[in-house]
Amino acid sequence: MHKIFAYLKKRIAIITALFVMFAMAFVLDSPQNIYEGYLEILQSPGVLISDYLYIAGLGATLFNVASIMLINIVMLEVLRLKMTGPIFAGLLTIAGFSFFGKNIFNTIPIYIGIYLYARMQNLEFKSFIIVVLFSTGISPIVSFLIFGTGWSYAASIPAGILVGMLTGFILPAFSAHTIRFHKGYNLYNIGFAMGVLSMLYTAILGMVFGFELEPFRSDETSEAFHNELLFLTLVLSAIFIAWGFIANTQVLKKYPKLLKSTGRLVSDFVRDHGMDIAMINVGVMGIISALFVVALNIDISGAVMGGILTVMGFGAFGKHPKNAVPVMLGAAFWYGILYMTNDGDVGVGIAIAVLFVTAVAPIAGRFGVFLGIFAGFIHVMLLPLTLQFQGGFDLYNNGFAAGFVAAILVPIFEALRKNNGEEAEGV
Repeated sequence: MHKIFAYLKKRIAIITALFVMFAMAFVLDSPQNIYEGYLEILQSPGVLISDYLYIAGLGATLFNVASIMLINIVMLEVLRLKMTGPIFAGLLTIAGFSFFGKNIFNTIPIYIGIYLYARMQNLEFKSFIIVVLFSTGISPIVSFLIFGTGWSYAASIPAGILVGMLTGFILPAFSAHTIRFHKGYNLYNIGFAMGVLSMLYTAILGMVFGFELEPFRSDETSEAFHNELLFLTLVLSAIFIAWGFIANTQVLKKYPKLLKSTGRLVSDFVRDHGMDIAMINVGVMGIISALFVVALNIDISGAVMGGILTVMGFGAFGKHPKNAVPVMLGAAFWYGILYMTNDGDVGVGIAIAVLFVTAVAPIAGRFGVFLGIFAGFIHVMLLPLTLQFQGGFDLYNNGFAAGFVAAILVPIFEALRKNNGEEAEGV
């Protein structure tokens, strides 16, 4: 019994969040609708942007989110892994993207591929857990090959599973190299690696099989559950903040030190500052996300909710108000320009960029507020171009774009610092 209480104490925040989402699913929808909607989710092609709220409704979507979280939490327990900043970020990112593109059917083949790579390297599967948790950003390739090609199931199912396994097999080695491209200033490094692989898949499917991919169908999103999801955001934020204060009533004394972190990879706030203040920061990032959504009059769709949960997750792994808000302001500035020039018709892609732009938060953390705002502005300008490259198979398109933003701007900013007599940070 003592071990059970000790387990719950360490993971009470994430378990409570899981329970809240399961409960909301069945409170807001009937079991029959959840079942039927969940089947629709499993059979969706999954490419950006497959808003499960539009496809299946709120109950089935929340069930999909909570069930995938549960499976991954069980996996972590089987592997006997402690909760770290990257693992926490991975769990909430999985939850976020389970609102639009991820489901249990299209994630398992990728996990199997990573497992096979670990076996080939004679390494433990758990040593690749960070790659595992973030790997399913490319899961739409599995669903698309099975449900989006029009092929017979005799051909499409083996193709989807095999390509998913191959992707998982390649990803650990590939993502280890891509971090050099942006020098750790892109928090979504695996998203950048998956963007490169997605670009290859898009070229093969287009040139060899003749598919004309049309990613980001922004007309197929649902904002009908804005109030419920805004409420969920605030509830989850309150849960994490409450846990931090319950664990340590003097926890805020740690916050100034955490805010001094640049956030550059690998900034594990749980390891470096403690679980208590990391959870406070997670909740604060949730509230900041909600404030931006309300201030910019953004309606919460599945993709926007995915952005909110991802920002919250990385509150334990690199993001905090001091480095995130500047880049969000840069993105919001571009959003405002488009809002005024298009009579309020901005599009969901730019709306979610206001949240996902925090991938380049370490730039603001390292180089300051004004250059952070500039980086956020540039990020949103590049975003539509990177989407066309990767065809919608990389759910972490902002991570793909952020890699280029960091690769372009960081050398320039470092050179400016050198010219001003300041030593640039090493690689």
